Amino acid sequence: MIVFGIETTCDETSVSIVEKKKNNEFGDILVEETLSQIIKHKEFGGVVPELASREHSKNLDYLVKRSIKSSKINFNKIDAYAAATGPGLLGALLVGTNYAKALAVASNKPFISVNHLQGHVLISRMNKKINFPFLCLIVSGGHCQIILAHNERKFKIVGESVDDAVGEVFDKISNILGYGYPGGPIIEKLARRKKNKFTFNLPKPLLKDKTFNLSFSGLKTAVRRIIESGLEKDEKLDLAFQFQEVITICLLEKVKRALKYYKKKYNINDFVLSGGVASNLFIRESFEQMCTKEEITFFAPETKLCVDNASMIAWAGIEMLRNGKIESKINLSPKPRWRIDKL
Repeated sequence: MIVFGIETTCDETSVSIVEKKKNNEFGDILVEETLSQIIKHKEFGGVVPELASREHSKNLDYLVKRSIKSSKINFNKIDAYAAATGPGLLGALLVGTNYAKALAVASNKPFISVNHLQGHVLISRMNKKINFPFLCLIVSGGHCQIILAHNERKFKIVGESVDDAVGEVFDKISNILGYGYPGGPIIEKLARRKKNKFTFNLPKPLLKDKTFNLSFSGLKTAVRRIIESGLEKDEKLDLAFQFQEVITICLLEKVKRALKYYKKKYNINDFVLSGGVASNLFIRESFEQMCTKEEITFFAPETKLCVDNASMIAWAGIEMLRNGKIESKINLSPKPRWRIDKL
């Protein structure tokens, strides 16, 4: 089974061909081509939707042709074409969706509509034995959700950020500090150089709230006010570490509560950390330690599969293709606000 995947939800143009062999439950990436637009958007301090869709239009055809050539796969060998059709930027989604539809129609193969977050949740199953149901925390630039995955098509959001996503907060604080975009890797790098000289009284929003929801706008505002009051270099390093630490504490607390509630109810033994922010080693290691204490197996994709990529879209297509008849969604329109619990 071979699926061609396309991912253009935000500012990465990515194509991938993933194969699952008959006697192997896991998948192999035959080729993946990803072009990041970070340099294009850096001067604006964030992603500009119109610029993103223009770059996708300019580069997607080239990446598709290069991936086919380097994989040496004949188009006839491809079983289906999958594209991320939401959530994301509408213009960007249209580029990838329409290209995948065109390939599917031209080759008379199914077109599979994949939810972008569905890809993030399922990608760890491409090379790890993770049993349904399992709990997953997605932390990225646009999303922060605790998800109960029942199967490859059925998901329940048990908790989420009621305001800003973690990656978004990292970006904004990095900009206010004067270090630019993207903020996640910058804050992590600054935090590693902490001096432990200064202590900041940072809030932990919703930490004692009984729901599994999170909030980060109050923390962002508190950090912004501290920065605007004026900081020396060493103070910035300590603030970056404590800011990252507080975010991690909030995430850990809510996930621990969710695990405690759902572990016995659904016999959950596996936890997955996914999304772009999952490549943050401090957050990643903190969750691994938490899972060891909670006696639950920890999984996280390799770093290159945490960020937006087409391999997770192709793999999600394979998961759906192998577990039931797929109705080609040629007439489907992209959904910029498509929730994973509304598949």
